[in-house]
Amino acid sequence: MGQLIEVDSVVLGDVAVFDTDRSFSGQEGETYASAAAADASGTFPGLVASALFSEFPSIVSVYVFSNTISIRSSGGWSEDLAEAAAGIIRNSLVYYASNRQ
Repeated sequence: MGQLIEVDSVVLGDVAVFDTDRSFSGQEGETYASAAAADASGTFPGLVASALFSEFPSIVSVYVFSNTISIRSSGGWSEDLAEAAAGIIRNSLVYYASNRQ
């Protein structure tokens, strides 16, 4: 149940920018510097940021602005790391995982 989100990404040094086909926040944007701050927000962008912080210990901050998510990582970004982060974003609206392979 739910739909996959289309995600395009570009890496600029320590920052990966993920552009999506869905809005995650309003026009003010939200910034998180830790999983605890993301958890405390109680918003959908906070839930996505919390999932990213939980999966990648090298993340320093997550900024969510409308349909764009910018993530700063202290160790930079490999192609595999960027694709894994895109996967979390892509699946963030999926409620039930499919049992099909």
